[in-house]
Amino acid sequence: MRERIVAFSRTPYALILLGYLLLRAGGFLGVQTVEYRDTEGYLEVASHSVFSLDFLAGGRSWTVPLLWKVLPDADSERAAGQFLVSVACWPLLAAAVARALRPTAYRYVAFAAVLLFSLSLAVIRWDVVMLSESVSISLTALVLAGWLELVRAPRPAMVVALLAAMLLWVFARDSNGVIALMTVPLALIWVVRPAPGLGRGWAAGLAGGTLAIFLAGLLATTTDQAQLRRSERPILHVVGRRVLAEPDKTRWWRDHGMPAPPPRVVRERRSLAGIAEGGLPTDPQTEAFLEWAREEGRGTLARYLLTHPAETLREPFSKRQRLLSGVTVGYLSPNARAVVPEPLDELVYPRDAQDVYFWLVVVGLGTAALALTAGARRVWLVPAVALAVQVPHALVVYHGDTLEVPRHAILVAITTRLALLLLLLLALDRALEAVHGRMSDGRRSVAA
Repeated sequence: MRERIVAFSRTPYALILLGYLLLRAGGFLGVQTVEYRDTEGYLEVASHSVFSLDFLAGGRSWTVPLLWKVLPDADSERAAGQFLVSVACWPLLAAAVARALRPTAYRYVAFAAVLLFSLSLAVIRWDVVMLSESVSISLTALVLAGWLELVRAPRPAMVVALLAAMLLWVFARDSNGVIALMTVPLALIWVVRPAPGLGRGWAAGLAGGTLAIFLAGLLATTTDQAQLRRSERPILHVVGRRVLAEPDKTRWWRDHGMPAPPPRVVRERRSLAGIAEGGLPTDPQTEAFLEWAREEGRGTLARYLLTHPAETLREPFSKRQRLLSGVTVGYLSPNARAVVPEPLDELVYPRDAQDVYFWLVVVGLGTAALALTAGARRVWLVPAVALAVQVPHALVVYHGDTLEVPRHAILVAITTRLALLLLLLLALDRALEAVHGRMSDGRRSVAA
């Protein structure tokens, strides 16, 4: 290990990493931490024993409370913990990308590009925010690094490491469980066609472990506290702010079991969660309606979305800027500061949804053309799949709640941009290889 550290310190990677750490420290040290109303929910879960249901299946997923629990009880210490997790995960992703490339100087460029992406204000702003975003973003980078390593060189040790990362990632944010479930088919491919270095047993273990993590995350939302904060409140927002706001939706829901909304529900439809939690007056008819929404609302919503595919896709697409903005007004420290110049920041992390679509077309068509002419590499699957699953991810986020959609969709915004960057870096390496091969063939022809 000592020899490896000494050898690493003599490479350009060490200099790039040192500069990165200094810039990250410059964007973190002295920046004021900020709390929000939801912060108290994470602190409440962290106050319980790690072996209790109040912790493992409480009002908030347990990854962030677990981190906060092992840190001193102060916002500055919790922010420092989130910062350290971030500066550990992003270099691991940068290293995984570099290892997936040919051993040329281009590796250093790709390594630096990934770290530059993580220096964007859209990423580093969350380190001092006492919510789940910072840890969720960092673990997303870690999971992508794990998949890149596993696809590049399948081996049992990486299966174990990836499952551990995915466990923490799924329990950092409820919607991550849906994305984890969609990666099960990738592991099942290896069960049918075993990869060198990874037998059917380990591939089945990866698929089964991922499925078990998804189911555990699902079960963790069935307790009373979890139902209140993670299921009931969101569905009441959907019923009040979307279903009752549109006559066509109201009629469909009425035809499928929803009781007629009483006058108080109609009048206070935007505040149904407040009524359910005792913050506003209620009455027996209102309570009966709310009870139906709590018990049957999620199932009815699922049936509506499945039977109205055009509407299911149209609504989120019309709100694509909110889903892809990656910036939520108000969630920023008063003295937050950028660490890279704004033009460079906007280049590596384009803000507007139209810019994301532009790069999606350019990178998508360019990669497809390169795959047809020069051949693809299997590691391209990782960013390609990460990009594809953001569509169902966005649907889950948008239709699952109505409040703070940009914040809840932060991983959709960041992962979309990050996946495009990774795909671009991997494809450019293949393009450079193809150009170099043609030049070598030309030189041989001239010599002959």
